[in-house]
Amino acid sequence: DDRTAELQRANDRLTQLNQSLVMAVTDLDAAQTEISRKNAELEQLASRDSLTGCLNRRAMYVNLETVFAESREQGSELCCVMIDIDHFKRVNDQFGHMVGDHAIQAVAACLGNAVRLTDIVGRYGGEEFCLVFPRTTLAEAADMAERLRICIEAEAGARVRTSIRLTLTVSCGVSSTKLGAHTPLELVDQADKALYAAKESGRNCVMALDTTLA
Repeated sequence: DDRTAELQRANDRLTQLNQSLVMAVTDLDAAQTEISRKNAELEQLASRDSLTGCLNRRAMYVNLETVFAESREQGSELCCVMIDIDHFKRVNDQFGHMVGDHAIQAVAACLGNAVRLTDIVGRYGGEEFCLVFPRTTLAEAADMAERLRICIEAEAGARVRTSIRLTLTVSCGVSSTKLGAHTPLELVDQADKALYAAKESGRNCVMALDTTLA
């Protein structure tokens, strides 16, 4: 009868509305997933150096500030290592800037493959990198820097395709919060002073901060 037909039409409309609602929710979930993916991509672009994939300088400092505060709260030691590719201008002048970029990438790859998940690796600028080692003593950080130096000298040059075999070396400066740094910037500055001492000592070596330089 008419009443049954009307109920059937109402039921059909309700079924269609439910189906439309399910499709809308599915589309919304897909849109939210895409937005999350895009946000992750934007965060990656904002925090990572485009050439090496390391943290860029800004993001490195953000991470350093976090672990520096944690080290002070926990009373644990925090170390910083500044690493600079030796005679990099000579590489650019002899082989060109493309090879220079490949050299920076090769060194970054060695660093990224050798550090721990809790460590921070940032490209500080140009051919210079900044590494941060939480819960690590000055002696341990110096040993880690020495292993990195040896790895780079043995492997980085071979990663760069040139007509003449390229040998890459780095100089490293190491500092620790136990030597009196009151801020993240001061810790980096102390490591940079140790790096300068390493370069003055002939390069391709590791120098821990002399407290008289702090």
